[in-house]
Amino acid sequence: MEIVKEEITSFHTATDQICSIRYSNFASSDYNTDNQQQNLLVGFDDQIRALKQLIFDPNSYDLVISVVGMTGIGKTSLVKQVYNDPLVIKEFETRLFLHIGPHYTRWKDIMLRVLNELGVAIPLDKLDKLGRDYLQKQLLETLSCQKYLIVLDDVWTDTDFPKDTKGSLIIIISQIQRSYDYFYRDKFIILPFLNDDDSWKLLHQTAFSNREEKCSRELEKIGKKIAKNCEGLPAAIIQVGENLRGKSFEEWKTLSEKEDPLVITRYDDTPLSKALFFSYMMVLQYVKPFFLYMGVFPKHYGISRSKLIKLWVSEGFLDTYLKIEETAGNYFDQLIRHNVVLREKHTSVTIYRFKNCRLHFTFRSLCVNEAKSEKFFHILKKYSDCTPENIRMQQRLCVHNNVVLALTQVHEWMESVPNARSLLCFGPKQQYPVLLPLCFRLLKVLDALAIRFYEFPHQLLALLHLTYLSITCDRDLPNFISTLWNLEVLIFTRHHNIKLSNNGPVYLPKDIWNMHKLRQLYCKGFDLPPPPDGSHLENLLTVSGVSVHSCTVQVLSRIPNLKRIAVQIESAHDSTETFNSFGHFASVYESFESFKFVVVNPNLSSQIVRSVPNFSINIRKISLSGCGLPWENMEVIASLPNLIVLKLRWYAFCGPLWKTTGQFPRLEFLLLEDLDIENLEFDIVRHCYKLKNILNQFEYTKLLEVDDCSPSFMKKMREWGSVVGAEVKIRSSITDL
Repeated sequence: MEIVKEEITSFHTATDQICSIRYSNFASSDYNTDNQQQNLLVGFDDQIRALKQLIFDPNSYDLVISVVGMTGIGKTSLVKQVYNDPLVIKEFETRLFLHIGPHYTRWKDIMLRVLNELGVAIPLDKLDKLGRDYLQKQLLETLSCQKYLIVLDDVWTDTDFPKDTKGSLIIIISQIQRSYDYFYRDKFIILPFLNDDDSWKLLHQTAFSNREEKCSRELEKIGKKIAKNCEGLPAAIIQVGENLRGKSFEEWKTLSEKEDPLVITRYDDTPLSKALFFSYMMVLQYVKPFFLYMGVFPKHYGISRSKLIKLWVSEGFLDTYLKIEETAGNYFDQLIRHNVVLREKHTSVTIYRFKNCRLHFTFRSLCVNEAKSEKFFHILKKYSDCTPENIRMQQRLCVHNNVVLALTQVHEWMESVPNARSLLCFGPKQQYPVLLPLCFRLLKVLDALAIRFYEFPHQLLALLHLTYLSITCDRDLPNFISTLWNLEVLIFTRHHNIKLSNNGPVYLPKDIWNMHKLRQLYCKGFDLPPPPDGSHLENLLTVSGVSVHSCTVQVLSRIPNLKRIAVQIESAHDSTETFNSFGHFASVYESFESFKFVVVNPNLSSQIVRSVPNFSINIRKISLSGCGLPWENMEVIASLPNLIVLKLRWYAFCGPLWKTTGQFPRLEFLLLEDLDIENLEFDIVRHCYKLKNILNQFEYTKLLEVDDCSPSFMKKMREWGSVVGAEVKIRSSITDL
């Protein structure tokens, strides 16, 4: 732990020096890509239309509209086009376009700047004493005199403006999504990335600025590939287009074959590189290592929130304390709100937390190059990456091509890296075993899930510092697994998980009960054995992949702080025999949070599960699949006072009608997928082809998602959304609705 703290302190010192030297006299124009994009605004017709609708909305009494997006996506260019629209000019008596910039770190300073530009004189001797109410009152009085349009560009802090302004508007342009934007989703616009067609259109316009130049079909094919590789970021496309002006066919072809069309480093003098590096420097100092670490994943890798948080914690980036995962999760969400990490999917618990993310190639390039200069991690993708001069003194080795591990020379070179603390193998999964070098005595993190082992490599038992182990193995764990007594995360899967219905449970070794630091256990196809006398796993919070044989009172009572369990069984026989063991949940756990139960390949002709478990009143999330419960049993779940998320998939409940008496006092998210229900109400519906109606009692639903249901139902839901004012997202593989 002390080594990690020293590493992060050294990293902070280095970035502080870079920031102070390079940005001591930094002008806003140095990191603004707007000058490149101003005359090349492509693909934002819908967003321009949406912004105009917000501006001219006669029923809106809100002062602030937010335009948010990643660096270089065209926020300022888009707003300027609307700002200079003749209809907008005619609508507002006075318009004001102010560049704010990163030096304004307090809302109060921004407000004083706005008031000053509006001609409101504030006595200098009162500046420090002025409060929020006074400044808001001054702004309201000023804006009530005439109709203003004020644009605040490049805002880097939260703002707090009054609501009712009698027609005046403030448009805030920011890379950072404000926390309260999530509660006023109809008052902010997130700019999307360009699609492939618009990307090529923009690249073509930039590379062939001379209209007399012609683009052959062969060059167009290559150019479209290059444009696609820019991943829809306008500033990147423009930069690439400028680089390609006047270049030969062979030069275009060479660029198309590279992994990235641009390389981004801190030393580049292009507007885009400056903007990206500045965005990175504006991330809070203590969060920077968490952001850089995301570069360990391959390009286009969908980064799971839960996996990333486990790795951060296991690496020792945070001090160990009770809510360490929650703190790491906050850092994850903060990076997404700063738009240096791209959101992929919301969590079901709340719309302002995210389940998955990814890095745009530009930020990933910056991460990789920053990490290389700081020796934060090193990527092994080809033979030359593995040479001693490249890997010596590296602390984290990230294998993006597992084939290099098959080379004897690479194994010999890796023995020259005695201080490596992490080995992350994220290359494509291998069908056949690859020999993994396990010579790193100080290794803390080993992610080898993508590498297949026929047998558990017993050399692992010598790696006593391991806190995180993720491995795919065809055989069982060894009997002395507790030799790895520092393990906090254990993920253990089989390459093929085949289990016959008449087979009994396959237990983990009893020695698992001696792993007292274990916090997360994922062991699909295995069960926890009956505990020896006096054994407890007091730090274990999550158990996943087990069957109901791990859910006896004898087992669960020895895991006193368990918060989450995911159970999967292979046969209906197992479920009818043992599901009743869940009846004691409430007596064992008062603060249990999440329960998931999946029956694989259920028998749809009969009821599989007899009753619903007696859940703790504090449970927040339930996910069921294949249970075949009658809808009458839903009343038990509906009465849970703190349930927020309920997911029902593939025959979880059976029957055409779900009648509810209006319970679910706190439910925010309901997913129904592959059920035979005909009448329902709630939030997300998938593959329920018999569904005919949605009940009126759910009139307060804000968002309804419908995937692949009957065409008549999907049409009805679109009409329902327009009547009640809900957002309806409809996706169909049959027809475009």
